Amino acid sequence: MATHPTDLQLTYFDMPGRGEFIRLLLTYGGIPFDDVRIKFQDWRATKTVLHLPFGQIPTLRANGKVYAQSLALARYAAKLAGLYPASNLVALEADSLIDAILENWDKYNDIVYSDDDEASKKIRLATIESAVFPQLLDALNKRTVGPYFTGPEPTHADIYWFDFYKHALLEFPDIMELLHRDYLKLAAIAEAIRSSSQLAQYGQ
Repeated sequence: MATHPTDLQLTYFDMPGRGEFIRLLLTYGGIPFDDVRIKFQDWRATKTVLHLPFGQIPTLRANGKVYAQSLALARYAAKLAGLYPASNLVALEADSLIDAILENWDKYNDIVYSDDDEASKKIRLATIESAVFPQLLDALNKRTVGPYFTGPEPTHADIYWFDFYKHALLEFPDIMELLHRDYLKLAAIAEAIRSSSQLAQYGQ
């Protein structure tokens, strides 16, 4: 586990979104950090006084410097938490799993946060439920070594899978039924992370 700065400050909206993965990693690793959450209605005013390297959040302050880009921040947090694989090839596998989940999650978010009417969203989300997410589950399942994605110990990919499970998959009862029927290894990973002592009090 890497030595961590004593002034870690994560800034993001008061919602899960792109900041939640970083929060989960730091919390799981027992890394102290200041969790700054901005309400949407305060964003316009707050944005002008924040140091935003690329004009957006999340950002992470470490040793007095502010860094940005959510996946870069997540990889750094994973290293601090001891969740980033030491093996380059295992790290490649874990990162590729995260990218695959992210690509599919973005398809879901593009619909949910679009300006389409609710009827159109419902039709498009039906495709996510019937085709997009099932294909993802099948692909992830084939790559899973067990008991975690890459072997006996969790990596940042397992934490991201839990984030996706909690904030996207749970919205689809049919997907949850499919997961717990045909993809038990994936369901077990989510449950192992959810019930871990490291996250026992998270969100309470």
